[in-house]
Amino acid sequence: MKEKSKIKAEDILMQDGEPSDVLYGKNADESEEDVRERQLARRIYHYLVSHSKTSLPNDEKTVLKSQIVDSVNRYRRSRRVRVWSAVAAVLIIGFGGVLWYNQGNETPAVVKFAENTSVTRPVGDTRLILQNGQEIRIDKKQSKIQYGQNGKDISIDASQNVKQSLESKKIVYNTVVVPYGKRTEITLSDGTNVWLNSGTRLVYPAVFAENKREVYIDGEAVFEVKHSDVKPFLVNSRDFTVRVMGTVFNVSAYSDDQYSSAVLERGKIELSYKGSSILHKEKAQLAPGDMAIYDPSKKEISEKRVNPADYLSWRMGYYVFRSERLDNILKKLARYYDVKIMLQNTELGEQTFSGSLDLKKTPEDVLKVIQKTTPITFSCTKDQIIIN
Repeated sequence: MKEKSKIKAEDILMQDGEPSDVLYGKNADESEEDVRERQLARRIYHYLVSHSKTSLPNDEKTVLKSQIVDSVNRYRRSRRVRVWSAVAAVLIIGFGGVLWYNQGNETPAVVKFAENTSVTRPVGDTRLILQNGQEIRIDKKQSKIQYGQNGKDISIDASQNVKQSLESKKIVYNTVVVPYGKRTEITLSDGTNVWLNSGTRLVYPAVFAENKREVYIDGEAVFEVKHSDVKPFLVNSRDFTVRVMGTVFNVSAYSDDQYSSAVLERGKIELSYKGSSILHKEKAQLAPGDMAIYDPSKKEISEKRVNPADYLSWRMGYYVFRSERLDNILKKLARYYDVKIMLQNTELGEQTFSGSLDLKKTPEDVLKVIQKTTPITFSCTKDQIIIN
């Protein structure tokens, strides 16, 4: 007797792979019920991706709802799957699927602005770029930018005052670009403090919208978010979005890094990222001491327990590493000091180092500390440091 099928529409939708493979692939031994479930999965998927402003006729809704409920009840299954199916039926039939799928995947305005604005990495000065194109250059290694609540008044290092004109209720985006070798602390108009590491770009509204606070980052920053019960704070990057109400965390999301990560020191955050299932959006919640690492090549997040202070220490002027690969350390140091570091033997990059590095010292002094426990030598030229 042929074994009863275990393929379900919702299971198909949660599979990894391309929609064409997952939804239209067929095994030779699939039963008629398997085929029906795959057809149902295709209908759900195509409805979700194509009905952003329209809804199904009532008779089609009734048929689709009946098919989903039949799929849910046909076999015994875990509570998680039953709940998933019930939620899918409600969202697809009751609300047209728009709120769940399309809004969750709509590109935020701040991300569109950041992606459509060409900004080269500055050499020398930190740059504050206003909406009208005006640039304010800041030559200090450690600078501080503070916005007033109205978003119009901007103080730079408590010595320079800048004013920008804002239209009522119109969202105006500003950008801070920090070059290698410099750091900047910025207080946003809501009172949130952000420490920007070397080689970082932050895009943010001069004044936030009424219902949410949303920024974009390319690089690394520590966020100390001003608490609000009604206005969540969202940090968008190339790979994921961090959603918080009020907390302290570090985000590292350099566009030229292989991985992106988030480390939570205090509070609670939720990461939304592009997963490998055909519905794409997946989430992970972090508690204090959790670190999430996103691999864009696999579209996966891995989590581990860490000491958050190690990952937030750079804003205090030192790095803390625990069995960190040498090539990763050198990349961080190159950004921090704005110096070119060449590793002649790539195998040396696999060596690990544990310890604290005082970033107030010169790059040469820092490398001497690493040299005490790691088998390296180095030489300095006018333009770069060569590691042997």
